[in-house]
Amino acid sequence: MAVRIFIADDEPSIPKLIEVYLDKLIDDLEVTSALNGQEAVQKIRQLIEVDRAPHVTLMDLVMPVMDGIECTGQLRELGLENIYVLTAHVDPELIDRAVSAGARGLIRKSEGFKAVAERVADLARGVLSA
Repeated sequence: MAVRIFIADDEPSIPKLIEVYLDKLIDDLEVTSALNGQEAVQKIRQLIEVDRAPHVTLMDLVMPVMDGIECTGQLRELGLENIYVLTAHVDPELIDRAVSAGARGLIRKSEGFKAVAERVADLARGVLSA
């Protein structure tokens, strides 16, 4: 079974870098990405329709069109559970709002992409073994 990861980030290089590191940790990997929250909701709806919902979703907080907080709330309404904030921002109010919207935790970009990928791989393994 493929491990499905979704990454919403307005910086296109972020999902690509994370995928490079994840590819070294997970054999059967599918990464889908979006550049803003609205695009993320549309793409995830399509994935859910074909029974390909992501196992883990990484959500940037500050994005154009629709921010990560609103997007997280909408994805929770669609039934997604494993949404994690992936951010360079450390504003406690933003983090609290994201958690209130349904995010399960925080992953800091400042940890480095290798560490981010290792954490995401661990999270995905936990979801798949549950």
